[in-house]
Amino acid sequence: MAPRTGSATAVAQMRSRLVAFVAARIDRPADAEDIVQEVLMRISRTAAGPRETGRLEAWVYQITRNAITDHHRAVARAGQAQARTAFDRSLIGETAGPGALSALAGCLAPMLERLAERDRQAITLVDYEGLTQAEAARRLGLSVPGMKSRIQRARARLRTLLLACCQVAVDARGQVSEVRPAGACPCDG
Repeated sequence: MAPRTGSATAVAQMRSRLVAFVAARIDRPADAEDIVQEVLMRISRTAAGPRETGRLEAWVYQITRNAITDHHRAVARAGQAQARTAFDRSLIGETAGPGALSALAGCLAPMLERLAERDRQAITLVDYEGLTQAEAARRLGLSVPGMKSRIQRARARLRTLLLACCQVAVDARGQVSEVRPAGACPCDG
């Protein structure tokens, strides 16, 4: 193996410092290497870096901080997706047959359409598109507390519509075991 040149050694040292920097700022330090690899890819795609050598390191660390922020957002979205999956599982329960899931899915879509546009939009952005409530608030031009209130009210209205339309049976663990349409409703067929 050939000895490293000065610039190759500097790059290796910078990479080691970046991995340590990232590992100290994320929940799973094992992901630090992947984030640093993403940083290096971003740097390579950026043709115009700072012209001054002293600013190069600051520029690299700014790109690294942005990559860490992106990582945290991705983890948060993945957590929201897992929470939605867990919520869906709690609705159908482990013992529920596939018919309960189909019935529930068949009921939610028409119920969502019956909501006012602003309620439907709030639920769609947060629960289906996976935006955080803060991101949805920015997109809709609302304050974060205003968005939280809107989501809470929209979910309550959706639940009211669903329970007025369907009979939902729960087991001893509080999980949905059966969903049956009750009378004439949009999900009845």
